Amino acid sequence: MGAIHTRRGEAIAWEENRTTEAGDSARWGVRTKPYFEPAEVGMMLRVVEYAPHWVVEAHSHAAGEIVYILDGEVSVGQERFGPGDALHIEPNTVYGPLKAGPQGVRFVLMFTGTPGMTSAS
Repeated sequence: MGAIHTRRGEAIAWEENRTTEAGDSARWGVRTKPYFEPAEVGMMLRVVEYAPHWVVEAHSHAAGEIVYILDGEVSVGQERFGPGDALHIEPNTVYGPLKAGPQGVRFVLMFTGTPGMTSAS
């Protein structure tokens, strides 16, 4: 028989993954709420936020990926996406750069395995 795995959003802390120096203090650029990890359930599910105007260079992942935009907007290459838009990115597909809009962006990110990341050259 299968199992149901649950997480309550209020019980999951934001993890600041990338920061930038702004004056005298560090400010987050990317932060995530990790709901599920591949070792536990075979896939990864996170809510991700990029700070306003944050840029992530072109890259790829070893696993398939689904992105669902909740708030704000992000450009992927020359195309802009906003609330309600979704992207499916096949494994090993180079994409980007990703550029958050003026209010930043918040999205649901799901990997169908262990992501691994490779920078594009």
